[in-house]
Amino acid sequence: MESPNARMAGRLRLWPGLWIPACILLIGLAVTAALATVESGRTRELAETRYHYQHQTLVNLLLARTSEQNPPGNTSAWLEALFDEVLPPSLGIRIDTLERHSKQPLFQVGTSGEIDPTLALRTEVRPGRVNWMLTTVPDPAMLDQAAHRVETIVWTAGITLSGLMSVLALLLCKRLQQQSNTLSELTQKDATTQLQMTNLQIEKSALRHALNDSEQRSRDLVALSGATIGELDESGKIGFISAQIAELVGRAPTDLAGTRFDQLIAAEYRENFQRALESARADQSLERIDLSIDHPEEERTVPAVIRILALHDPVIGLTGFRISVQPLTHA
Repeated sequence: MESPNARMAGRLRLWPGLWIPACILLIGLAVTAALATVESGRTRELAETRYHYQHQTLVNLLLARTSEQNPPGNTSAWLEALFDEVLPPSLGIRIDTLERHSKQPLFQVGTSGEIDPTLALRTEVRPGRVNWMLTTVPDPAMLDQAAHRVETIVWTAGITLSGLMSVLALLLCKRLQQQSNTLSELTQKDATTQLQMTNLQIEKSALRHALNDSEQRSRDLVALSGATIGELDESGKIGFISAQIAELVGRAPTDLAGTRFDQLIAAEYRENFQRALESARADQSLERIDLSIDHPEEERTVPAVIRILALHDPVIGLTGFRISVQPLTHA
């Protein structure tokens, strides 16, 4: 018959509570995605704010320098010298004159091709007699790089934390599975132990019943035989004697406990009884002796046959005697 453990091992068993690490991972990724979007947008806004500040700084510089002195004849060279040291490397600038229709700029640095209108900032500058248009174009990497860096940091931290929490939850699920297996084994052992205890109780009850039947059978056989059964200690004192003794000596068995059995024997047979005890002790055999039992109340003696069996223990030696007293009846 296939055991429950074998059937359980044959099936795929998932750890309990696996939905917990799955939820932790999914929620962590969702929160990370939302946080990365918010932080990258905020970082881009800061970059755009910085770009507006740089554009306004260049406008103010151009107004201040042009107000101090009129631009020289070589305007391009003068503008190049003006913005050479202050122009950020991530920013392109273009200056056009509005006094005449011309596609050729007065000054251009860091811009190539058509200007992206979504990123460019334009400010009309009128210092003195000139009328110029100052246009700045940021490097797209300046606006996107910081946002990408923040997004990468947030995603890295979010995935790391979510992964660690999920792994920790998985370890807890594994620990829960181990405890569940241990509890299942203990429950099974407890059930087995309870079954064994129940079987032992049944066996004990059966043995007790058999013992009681055996004792009752022995009492019935003793009663039917008419013999008196008793046990003596090693010195010959009565430890137990059956109720039939009352018919022989007229005394109850409880009154005879601790009495020497030879006190119940007629005086002339006491020495022979002691020899029979010694013979049973020495030969470890069943001894038989014919003698008379005193009946002090009726002042008579009852002839009887006494059989003696010495009791030996392998460790302490002689422990006592068992005797049977069978009255002799004459036809």
